[in-house]
Amino acid sequence: YAISKQVFAQIPNEWNRLDTLFSKGKAGGTPTSTNKDYYNGDIPFLSINDITKQGKYIKYTENHLSQSGLENSSAWIIPKYSLIMSMYASVGLVTINEIPIATSQAMFAMQLKDTNLLDYLYYYLSHFRYRHLYKYIETGTQSNINADTVRRIMIPNYGHSRNIEIASTLKSIDAKIDNELSILELLNGQKQYLLRQMFI
Repeated sequence: YAISKQVFAQIPNEWNRLDTLFSKGKAGGTPTSTNKDYYNGDIPFLSINDITKQGKYIKYTENHLSQSGLENSSAWIIPKYSLIMSMYASVGLVTINEIPIATSQAMFAMQLKDTNLLDYLYYYLSHFRYRHLYKYIETGTQSNINADTVRRIMIPNYGHSRNIEIASTLKSIDAKIDNELSILELLNGQKQYLLRQMFI
């Protein structure tokens, strides 16, 4: 996050409201949980748990809705490669869905006008969550923000190609970290194996 902080500390050419960058932005909905016919269908239904487990990209969900569950709630099918932000509980978590998906009202999903900005907005909003979001949180019974707050988030614009370049740099740093972590995991496994062999 230190690198994101450094990158986004630069003065942008201009600022754009987030809602000027998407063609559709809408929260989801949850069908009545007591009606079992609304669940266990074929429609992936995103939870916070899925985001915390999978991180940047959502490839599957633990829960599913049926077609009647979708029709009897304000949930909608979010096309793949949309940007999704949580508004309740773990406020401000951002993810990108690699599959068409539905969400609860706790999530705000955005179909971008320019999908080339998907990574850029993912990284900026993740940075925003750590640096600025606390100023917008309404504390009731649980911390939350509302859809209007999300729409009004101001996004720095450094020029289209520079935005893409920033995203690409941050993405390659992420890849490097993931690679190092898997090497570490591998070495740890070898160490455990060798220790077990020593004491046989």
